Amino acid sequence: MVKQERAGRTRQAVLLAAAETFARVGFEAASLVDISRRAGVSKGALYFHFVSKQALADGVRGAAGREIGSAALRALRADGPALQGLIDFSHELARMLREDVVVRAGVRLGRQVPRRDENRDGPPGPPGPDATWRSLTAVVHRLLDRAAEAGELCPGVDRRAAAELLTAAAAGQVLLAGEETDRPRVEAVRRVWTAALPALVAAENRAGYRV
Repeated sequence: MVKQERAGRTRQAVLLAAAETFARVGFEAASLVDISRRAGVSKGALYFHFVSKQALADGVRGAAGREIGSAALRALRADGPALQGLIDFSHELARMLREDVVVRAGVRLGRQVPRRDENRDGPPGPPGPDATWRSLTAVVHRLLDRAAEAGELCPGVDRRAAAELLTAAAAGQVLLAGEETDRPRVEAVRRVWTAALPALVAAENRAGYRV
């Protein structure tokens, strides 16, 4: 049990060090020597858990995907108005991109490095935040459906079009974030919702939502 706990801590330290390095310099410039030093472990210990830099990238993307997925589940299980839950979820995603180096690195790797199945080099890597991000449209759909069922939305709102637009706006915020650690900013997310709410909610009901 002690060995397993120690191995688990070592793996987490390596993953975090890899995420910090990938977020800072990208995949190509990242060095396994630098990552092992940042993690405070030997290169042999790093290779025990991750056989290559590609495996490390897959590990970081998998961890980032799980964190994004957990945030989506919390949004689906939250109490209160569904549309407010969707607004809060968009702010949570933006916060994770600003403050969570694993999520930030995972999203950056998703734009830089194909998974192992795409390279046809070894077994498929785990789903990363790139795949998770594409699935977020379904989460947005579900929350908009709940909002419509609760009478929150204006009659006749095209929920499919609204879900696609909101997901595209969120994805655009991710792309614009780039390597800037303070983006997407809170004000940018608020501007999206300030523009979107009039198309979704009647004027007399908009004051009830916090954007």
